[in-house]
Formats: sequence, structure tokens, C-alpha cells
Amino acid sequence: MGLKDFIQGVLSAVFSADYSINSKFRFTQREINEIISNAKKTNLKYFEQLSKIKELSAFDVSFLMSNIELDNYKIQIIKHACSMYNEKEFCALGQTFSDFIFRVSANINYLNESNLDIFKELVQCKNELYDFSNALKNPLRAMHKKSSNKLAYVFENVFVD
Repeated sequence: MGLKDFIQGVLSAVFSADYSINSKFRFTQREINEIISNAKKTNLKYFEQLSKIKELSAFDVSFLMSNIELDNYKIQIIKHACSMYNEKEFCALGQTFSDFIFRVSANINYLNESNLDIFKELVQCKNELYDFSNALKNPLRAMHKKSSNKLAYVFENVFVD
């Protein structure tokens, strides 16, 4: 009976360890290994925080961990940006969530809580531009461009018969 109890104890420990790994992260072990192998070493401590953002896929997490120097503030910006994403609004424009995340990562150094709404409006425009740094540095200027009241003519001289 001792050997049978030992084997059952070992098997239950293995299955419970496997269960805790699967329940803690929503990615497969293969995806986790790929994310960690491609990530910057300084970003490894942020893997758990990113994996808790339900909107992010394994591809998105891998992209963020390999291309951005993460910190807690940037993680909060990513969370807030993910909550702003509305699939109906963006998919109607032909933009996927991954496109949105790519644009967030390209502009993460210029994003803050106050200019995320402007960023969302810029992303919703149909364009291939990913870097909105000029607009995000001075959001008031980007939103309210002054219109010129100066008259301009096509012809310099007009001759009348």
C-alpha cells in the first residue's frame, strides 16, 4: 500500500502543479516560453501584469515585451488604452486590436491619461501613420488648428477686356 500511496501523491502533486500553471496564466506553456524567450530581460517582471489584461493576446504581450522598455506607468497606460478600444468603432474602419496595440507601443513615451482621448481619435482616422508624437506633445494645437483668414488668389494679375 505504501508504494501505491506514494505514486498517487506524486501524480496528484504533478497534476496540481500543472493546474496552477494553467489557471494562473491564460496562455499555453508554449506561448509563455515563446513570449519569455523573445522578451527584453528588463521586461520579464512585467509579464504577469500584462498577462492579466484580458484584451491582450499572446502575440500582443510578446510584441509589447520585446519592443518597449516597460515600467508600471506604461502598464497603466496600456490598461487604460485597452479599455478605450471599442471593437465596433475600430473594426468598421478596418483596424484590429493588434493594430491599435502597435500604435500604442509606437507612441507609449508620449501617452498619458490626459491625451489618450486625442490618441484614440487619431488612431480612428484612416491612415497608415503609427507615430503621433507631434500631435501628442501638444494636443491642444492638434485639436484646434487656427484657420487663416488671409485671402489668397490663384492669379497675381487679372486682365479685364
